[in-house]
Amino acid sequence: MYKLFICFILLSSTFINAQIQGSYTFDGEERTFVYYVPSSWDATQEYPLLIVLHGLTQSGNGIMNITGFNEIADANNAIVCYPDGLNASWNADLNSVNAEVDDLGFIESLVIYFETNYNTNPYRRYLCGFSNGGFLSHKIASESTMCFAAIGTVAGSMTITTFTDFDPSFETSVLHIHGTTDGIVPYNGSAATGASVDEVMSLWQNYLSCDAEPTFVEMPNNSLLDVSYPERYVYQNCLGGSLEHIKVIGGGHQWPGIATLFGGLGTINMDFYSPQVIWDFLEDKTCPQELGIQDVLESDHEKKRLKIVDVLGRDTILKQGVIQWYIFNDGSVEKHFVVPD
Repeated sequence: MYKLFICFILLSSTFINAQIQGSYTFDGEERTFVYYVPSSWDATQEYPLLIVLHGLTQSGNGIMNITGFNEIADANNAIVCYPDGLNASWNADLNSVNAEVDDLGFIESLVIYFETNYNTNPYRRYLCGFSNGGFLSHKIASESTMCFAAIGTVAGSMTITTFTDFDPSFETSVLHIHGTTDGIVPYNGSAATGASVDEVMSLWQNYLSCDAEPTFVEMPNNSLLDVSYPERYVYQNCLGGSLEHIKVIGGGHQWPGIATLFGGLGTINMDFYSPQVIWDFLEDKTCPQELGIQDVLESDHEKKRLKIVDVLGRDTILKQGVIQWYIFNDGSVEKHFVVPD
C-alpha cells in the first residue's frame, strides 16, 4: 500500500509571496519541504516540476537559498520544490542513520502532491541533487516505477547497491557534474562512496544505447583565478534519453558558479553557473507520451481539489494574505495561508 497520508498544511512565506512552506505525514513521519510557485501560475495550465535534493547535513531551505532555482523557475514557468531529508540526510543506500527511511517513496509522494494540488505536468518531472541528493537522484532514476524525464546531479554518484541493482523502468536523461578533486565523493570512486564517475556514465551509456565514446564540447574558462576548468562530454546517438557529463578539472565538492561558504568543500569553479546549465539540460526532456502516465497504485491517489472557499464558505480563487480552505473530492479539507509580499 502506498504510504501517503496528507494532514493539515499551513502555507507561509517569509521571503517572497510565492515561496511556501509545506508538510504532511508520510510513513508515520512528518515530512517538510519548501517550494516556489511562479508568478505566472494558472490552475488550468500544467507546469513542469523540479525537485531539488540537498546534500548531507543540509536542508531544503539551505539549498534553495544558494542555488537560485526560484528565479529560474519564475523565468521558465516551473514549480520547484526543496524537500528536507530526515536527520538532514537521504537514504540512498549510503547513510546508516536513515537506512530504514523510504525516501524514494517520499519523493514519489511529493510528485503526486504537486500533480494533485498544482496540476504539474506528469510528463515533465525533473530531479536535481547535490552530493547525498545526487546519490538519491540516481537511485530514484534507477529504481522508481514512476517516470522522471531527467535528472541533473552535482558531486553525487551511485552507491555500490544502486550500481549493482541498476534496473531503470524508464529512459531517464542524465546530466552529471563532478569535480576531479572532490574530496568528499571522489571522482574515481571509493569503498565508502561507491562507483566512479566513469563507471556511472558507462552504466547509463549502455542503458540508453548511446555511442560508447562521447563528443567533447568546449566550455569557457573565463575565471582564471579559480584554478579549475570545465570539460563537457555529450554522448551521441542515444536510442533513448540524453546523456551528458561536465567534468570539472580541479573542481571540488561544490556547485560550480556559486561562491558560498555553505555549499561544500574545496575549489569552486566559477566558469559556469551550474543551476542554469542543469535547467537548460532538463527543460526540454519529457517522459514518453505513449506511456499514458499510469503510475503504480494510481487508484490510491485519486484525491483532487474541487474548490477553494473563504472564511464564510464562499467559493473563491487562490489569494494572498487570507486564510482559505481547500475542499477535496474525498471529503477532506486543508487550511491554507500565503503571506503577501
